[in-house]
Amino acid sequence: MMFDSYHIYFKGEILFKNLSKDDFEFVWDKLYTSYINALNDELTYEIISESNMRESAHNLEPSY
Repeated sequence: MMFDSYHIYFKGEILFKNLSKDDFEFVWDKLYTSYINALNDELTYEIISESNMRESAHNLEPSY
């Protein structure tokens, strides 16, 4: 079974590292609802899969 790891960044600096999907969804939803208007270009996330594939998202709309 493969697990993805999630990283959340603010202004390119890591805020949260190696979150599980459940932890990511909880934290991202809190950040998304709190900071959507002020930080929408500066708050990003990245999904790291065990197969070393990286998927970056540069908007605040969660895609899970």
